[in-house]
Amino acid sequence: MVKSSIRVIDSKEIELESWTRLLDSTNSIHSQYCEHWYINSICKNWKVIVKGDYHSAFVFAITSKAGFNLIYQPFFSRQFSFLGTHDSEFISDVFSYLKNNYKWIRINLPFSFNQLADNNQLMNFQVLNLSESYDVIYGNYSTNAKRILKKSTDLSFKISKDVEGFIDFFKLMVGDAIGFKHSNYQHLSELIKNGFLNDSIQLFTIRQNDEVLGYACFYFHKNVINYLKGALSDKGKKYGAMYYAFNQIIQKYAAKDCIFDFGGSAIDGISSFYKKFGAKDLSYYSHEYNALPKAVKKIIAVKNKLS
Repeated sequence: MVKSSIRVIDSKEIELESWTRLLDSTNSIHSQYCEHWYINSICKNWKVIVKGDYHSAFVFAITSKAGFNLIYQPFFSRQFSFLGTHDSEFISDVFSYLKNNYKWIRINLPFSFNQLADNNQLMNFQVLNLSESYDVIYGNYSTNAKRILKKSTDLSFKISKDVEGFIDFFKLMVGDAIGFKHSNYQHLSELIKNGFLNDSIQLFTIRQNDEVLGYACFYFHKNVINYLKGALSDKGKKYGAMYYAFNQIIQKYAAKDCIFDFGGSAIDGISSFYKKFGAKDLSYYSHEYNALPKAVKKIIAVKNKLS
């Protein structure tokens, strides 16, 4: 970096106590994907640009294709936000460094940044404020959601430690159909197992008697409850098992200073499902910068191959 107050630090060299203080000073919606153990679970190579004594920071993940180091947004992270106290000068310095040192960048930010202007796309995710009482929150459920929940009284919602069972179930019901790769399943498994060790992730089964109708996995970060991943059998869909699972979480954490982060989706049907619980849209932006040589662009379909 040009300025002596700004350093690029490898993930292995981060001072963990300083990093924790930095996350504590950052909005929980923005800091949730930046826990040190979380990033280690979902990508092999990442660095952080730090200003001063961890006053400000920005995380970026690196992979290699065709001899080039590229910056990408890892699976299971919606965005890497600026952490701590930052200003427009630090943001500009960060992206000047990234553009000078990397030929291809794809990252998500909570704001639109014109310095990465090749392809900026507005995206949405859905959140529900749980500070109101359960009765008030339930009153904002859609009529359809209330009707389905009335039919799900014979279901159960229990903690599970069966990560392998969940991964196999998710692979069969969801993952293969949406193009998950072997590495995606590995990272998801590692993320859940590391989350167990940190008491930050809870995995649940949704059952009817002894039959597993589905799984739901939640990541807890400060006051955020993040729906990480889940899957249902056809019977689970028929009985509204995910309605039941979400309602169980909402009922447990209602009237607390918590935010239910549904994770969001660009698919209208999924975002509409989340909104049946009263969830509202929040925005973020997908950014892409591509200065790879034309020959390399033709050889590697970068946009479709990174994970």
